[in-house]
Amino acid sequence: MLHLGNEPVPVCHGVTRRSFLQAGSAGLAGLTLPALLNRESAGAVDEKRARIRNCITIFLVGSPGHLDTWDMKPEAPAEVRGKFRPIETNVPGIEICEHFPLMARMMDKVALIRSLHHKTGATHENGQRWMMTGHDFNADSIKPHMGAAISRMFGQKSDLPANVILPSPIGNTGAGPLHGQTAAYLGSAHEPFFLNSDPARPDFKIADLEVAQGPSGARFDSRRKLLGQIDSLQKRTESQSGQMHDSAYNGAFRLLTSPKAKAAFDLKAEPDSVRDRYGRNTFGQSCLLARRMIEGGVRYVTVNHFETVFNLTCWDMHADGGGLNNTYLDYERHLCPQFDLAFTALIEDLSQRGLLEETVVAVLSEFGRTPQLNPRGGRDHYPNAWTNFLVGGNIRGGQVIGSTDKTGSRPVNNPIEPPQILASIYHGMGINLDTTMLPGPGERPIRLIEAEPIRQLFTGA
Repeated sequence: MLHLGNEPVPVCHGVTRRSFLQAGSAGLAGLTLPALLNRESAGAVDEKRARIRNCITIFLVGSPGHLDTWDMKPEAPAEVRGKFRPIETNVPGIEICEHFPLMARMMDKVALIRSLHHKTGATHENGQRWMMTGHDFNADSIKPHMGAAISRMFGQKSDLPANVILPSPIGNTGAGPLHGQTAAYLGSAHEPFFLNSDPARPDFKIADLEVAQGPSGARFDSRRKLLGQIDSLQKRTESQSGQMHDSAYNGAFRLLTSPKAKAAFDLKAEPDSVRDRYGRNTFGQSCLLARRMIEGGVRYVTVNHFETVFNLTCWDMHADGGGLNNTYLDYERHLCPQFDLAFTALIEDLSQRGLLEETVVAVLSEFGRTPQLNPRGGRDHYPNAWTNFLVGGNIRGGQVIGSTDKTGSRPVNNPIEPPQILASIYHGMGINLDTTMLPGPGERPIRLIEAEPIRQLFTGA
């Protein structure tokens, strides 16, 4: 049995997913997509057995150098090892950068993956697409963001959207607009909700959630009734596009009118001590808001640490003296301490509230940075090797998966490709990767991800 989303698609006995993909969708020619979607669910997603029910992705836009953070090479030549020293963690044998002292104390919760790599290009966008969707693609074959796929698999569980991106979408990172943060062919019902506001501002509020009172409010109610009449006509066609429109409209209206949904965005409800613990900056308050989103029923939250790489302090450490002039000093004074504070606050907060057992936190980035310092003392783009990590759910912490050579130039043990990270999260959320299909372009069912999960990540594996 194959599944489209969480809906069953019957096929002949004995067919494999690969033979199905090779044969195409000819066997489904007699079924329309709405008919498939209306069939009763038959186990594509076993949410009751899943240990992971939610995901928070922290995306480090610009990408920190692996040799300067979580895969240090203290015995390498100076032009390779860089300026920072490693420190011991609470797991014997695992060392990380000296500028992550808080993280070092909770390494027993963290699973480091030090052998990530990809081969399709060294732009930020190549890496963003890989880590956001599990694919690299062009404008003719756009793939959906992982949060959109989760939304399609599970749907909303509260008045909040299933898929939220904080504080704003990724913007200009140098090579075009395809960052992998859209729902693509999954439709408007599964597009992420973009905050598009800075939660660190004293006057922070979500303007789009404010419904005017008085005459404007009356007009709002009238428009709702009119849209309801229009939607009832659309439903008569039973078209998939109509269903998507209806779902997107209803979800937006619930968000707009729900007191509980609006309350989830109210950071003023948090004690000052909690807000201080996360850091009074955009990234820190976005991580705090991510926790509130999970509490409110959001299934997938993405926190973008920066929306661009130009003319600001960020992880893109080229040291070029111009618009990309980030240096070791920026890492030491700003970036590493900011991440260390917010990340550890989020993990502690989720743990204390009993949410970490069912929430995976994935810290992802586009690529690593060159093993050898450039002539200006910076590091450039390097997709041949880098480190990302996961915490929470049934992820087994206190371990390192994979390794790189003596200069961090390439994986030498257990090389991991980006789709395997996504496959691992899908697997942890109870999605059957062998049978689950998504409704693809032209109503053709396609496989959710072309990868197998990293079994070593999980307890009991």
